[in-house]
Amino acid sequence: MEEFIRHRGTRTRKRTSASRLHLCWILAVFWSLGFLLVLKLTVALQKSLPPIPTFLDSARQAGLTHVMVSGDAKEKRFLVESVGGGLAILDYDNDGWMDLYIVNGGTIESQRAGEGSKFPAALYRNMRDGTFTNVTKAAKLVNRHWGKGVLAADFNNDGFTDLYLCNFGPNVLLQNNGDGTFSDITARAGVGDPRWSSAAAAADYDRDGDLDLFVANYLDYDLNHLPVSGKFCSYRGIPVACGPRGLKGAGDMLYRNNGDGTFSDVSSKAGVDDVQGLYGLGAVWGDFDDDGDADLCVANDTTPNLLYRNNGDGTFTDVAPAAGVAFSEDGRAQAGMGIELEDLDNDGRLDIFVTNFSDDWNTLRLNKGQGIFEDATVASGIGAEAMHHLGWGTGFCDFNNDGFKDIFVANGHIYPQVDRYGLRITYRQQNKLYLNTGEQRLLNVSNQAGPGLQIVKSWRGAAFADFNNDGNVDIAVAALDETPSLLMNQGVAGYHWIQLHLVGTQSNRNGVGARVSVACGEVKQVREVKAGGSFASSNDPRVHFGLGKAARIDELVVRWPSGRITTLRDIKGDQSLTVKE
Repeated sequence: MEEFIRHRGTRTRKRTSASRLHLCWILAVFWSLGFLLVLKLTVALQKSLPPIPTFLDSARQAGLTHVMVSGDAKEKRFLVESVGGGLAILDYDNDGWMDLYIVNGGTIESQRAGEGSKFPAALYRNMRDGTFTNVTKAAKLVNRHWGKGVLAADFNNDGFTDLYLCNFGPNVLLQNNGDGTFSDITARAGVGDPRWSSAAAAADYDRDGDLDLFVANYLDYDLNHLPVSGKFCSYRGIPVACGPRGLKGAGDMLYRNNGDGTFSDVSSKAGVDDVQGLYGLGAVWGDFDDDGDADLCVANDTTPNLLYRNNGDGTFTDVAPAAGVAFSEDGRAQAGMGIELEDLDNDGRLDIFVTNFSDDWNTLRLNKGQGIFEDATVASGIGAEAMHHLGWGTGFCDFNNDGFKDIFVANGHIYPQVDRYGLRITYRQQNKLYLNTGEQRLLNVSNQAGPGLQIVKSWRGAAFADFNNDGNVDIAVAALDETPSLLMNQGVAGYHWIQLHLVGTQSNRNGVGARVSVACGEVKQVREVKAGGSFASSNDPRVHFGLGKAARIDELVVRWPSGRITTLRDIKGDQSLTVKE
C-alpha cells in the first residue's frame, strides 16, 4: 500500500508539474499574443496620432499691452459687461505683414457720461521683427462707443482693407484712405446700426462684384433701465446678470452694397431681419450647398441657430430646422457664441461648428450633402470634456500642417461669481486645441501644445493668421479686462504648406467667397475665403493649407464668386503665392 501511495504521489506530482508547465506555456503564448497586440495597437495609434505643435505666448515681448476694459471686472452685474468683444487681423498698410486691431472697451458709467472713447481701441502695426507698434492715433482711428465686434473687409474694392466696428450703440464704418489713416464714413454709407451689435460678416451675396454686410444683433438693451431681478437672473442659485432669456432680442441687419460708397437696408426684403428677435452672437458666410453663391449661418444665444440658404434672387430661406442645425441632437436650443463654417473632414463640403455655454458642449455638425448636417460632437470625441467650459472664438485651421484642419476654442465664463461657490466651473479658463486625426476623431492636446495654451483668462474673440510669415498659423485671443495673447506657432518639422493671396478683378478685390481646392496625391482639401466669423472677429484674409509630407501641389483650383475658374498645376509648396482672377 505504501508503495502504491508512493507511486501514486509521484504520478500526481508529475501530473501537477506537467499541468503547471502546460499552464505556463499557455500563459506565455497569451502574454506574447497580448504583447504583440498591444504593440500593434500602439504602433497603429502612433501612426494615427497627429504631430503636436507648440504655442508660445509672445504678447508681452511683441508689445501688445492693450486691455479690453469691460465694465466692472469683479462682478459683471449686467450682460453688457460680460459678453466682451473681438479682434481683427488685417494688412492695413499692404506691406505683406498682418496687423492687429482690438476693439474698444467701456463701462456703464462711461457710456452714460458719453465717455465711450475713454477706453479706446488699439491698432497694432506689425514691425516684421516679432514686435508691434500701437498706431491708433496716427491712423486716426476713432470710435466713441463701447466696442463689441470688428470686421475687416475691402468694401470699395480699392485694395485697402476697411474696418466695420460693431458697438453697443451706433456701429462705425472706417474707410482705409490708403495712406495709413482711416476716415469715418458711416453717415454717408448708411450703415450705422444703432442697436447692440455683436458681430458682422461680409460676402458678395448677389454676385455683383462688391461686398455686402450682415450684422448680427443681440439685445434691445437700455442702460438707463437695466434688468436687476426676475426669473432669469440666477445661475445654479447664484445671483448673476439677468438674461438673455426674458429680454427682448434686437433683430439683424443686411446691408446691400450699392457700389457707390453707400449701402441699402435689404434685411426685410431678403428675409434675414430676424423678426423673432433671436439673440445673435456669431455670424459667418459660406456656400454650404456648393451651388456657387454665399449662404449665411448665425449662432444665437439660448435660441435656435439660423442657416439661411441663398435663393439666388436676392432672398434667403432659413433651412436650419430641416438641415439639423437649429437645435441640439436632443432638440434643445443651445447658447451659441462663436461659429465656423469650413470643411473639417476633407470631403469637399462645409461643416458647422458652434461654441456654446457651460453645462453643454460645443456642437460639431458634419455636412452630409443634400442639405443635411449630422451631429458628430460625441463621435468626434469633443463632447463631454467641454462641459465645464464656456466657448467663444473658434476656427478650423491646420495648425500642424498635416493636411487636416484642427479646431481651436477660446474659453471663459461670464460670471466671476462662480469662483466663490466651489463649482467645477471657473471664470478664467484654458483655451483648447483639438487636433484632427483624419479618421473622424479629434484629440484634445491643449496640455501638450506648449505654455501658451496653459494660460487662464476669461477669453473671448479669437482670430487666426500667420503673423511672421513662416507658414504656421498663429492665434490672437482677446481677454476681458486683461491683455490679449499672441500665440505664436513654432511649427512641426518636415511638414509643408502653402499660403494664397487672392486678387479679384471681376469678383471683389480680396476674393471673399472664393472656393479654393488643393490636391496632393489622394488628399484633396477645400477652403473658402472669409470676411468675419469666429466670435466678433476677422481672420487673416489669406488662404492657408497644410500639405503634410507633400512638397508640391498637383493641382490648385480657385472658383471665384464671379463663376470664373483659375487652375494651376505642379505648384511648389512652402511659399506665399498671389493668385489673380
